[in-house]
Amino acid sequence: MQRFFKSIEFVEQHLYDKISVHEIAAASHYSTYHFSRIFKALVGDTPKEYLRKRRLTVSAKRLLEEDISILDLALDCQFDSQEAFTRAFKDLFKVTPAQYRKQNDPFRLLYKDQFSPHMLHMLQNELSMEPEIITRPAVKLVGIRNNYDDSDLSLPKLWSGFRPYRDLIKNRASDESFGIYECYEEDGDKVNFSYICSAAVTNFDDVPEGMITRELAPQMYAKFIHKGSISDLDKTLKYIWGSWLPKSDYEYEEKPDFELYPPNYNVMDPSCEMALHIPVRAR
Repeated sequence: MQRFFKSIEFVEQHLYDKISVHEIAAASHYSTYHFSRIFKALVGDTPKEYLRKRRLTVSAKRLLEEDISILDLALDCQFDSQEAFTRAFKDLFKVTPAQYRKQNDPFRLLYKDQFSPHMLHMLQNELSMEPEIITRPAVKLVGIRNNYDDSDLSLPKLWSGFRPYRDLIKNRASDESFGIYECYEEDGDKVNFSYICSAAVTNFDDVPEGMITRELAPQMYAKFIHKGSISDLDKTLKYIWGSWLPKSDYEYEEKPDFELYPPNYNVMDPSCEMALHIPVRAR
């Protein structure tokens, strides 16, 4: 978590500088891909969203305390124009910068969710689960890759789209389904991801057209059972990254993590269970 807090400190130190998500990730010594996923799970925003909201929050404070023009403030906070700054400010605070300054009401500030060590205590009260530490052998997978950016992943939609194609996969080793996260590409300051809906196979013969293959190497995992709707998955992930992992005897291994779905799993059924596999190594 100290590595993670360093990225938060980096943001605070460079609110008025032009910085990229890659630089924020570098402060934590994680790859941009893994950092972005962990950050979103812990904070609820992507690193880029968090930076923008912190800049807007600081700018709101300056609107009331300083005799600075809205244009100068917008440029200070790395917005390209006063118009772009005004739109972003209104989207977040439901009031324009000019209206906010005129009303002089600091309680209109709605974004105060800076990540801090105090959040760990809240996470511990929300959930309490112990994983099973397992070592899985290598596995071959065939499936469909879906590309998305760091804010538009819809698991129900992806699995619903994959269902008709699953039976086309030959040589399936089991009736379970694997949901694998991986980095697709990094384009400037934007990080694109891939989520692969897949099934385990005994070999890569007769791979259906349009599908891809992946092979996961043998790896130790912390296996967590997520109970309930997939829409509540963010709470489980926040507990894993923010509470369990920092206190555990294990470190995160920068390898693909995945979800393992049992046969006939319904992503919207609150009584269903699936297994999250987080790659780890002993400290």
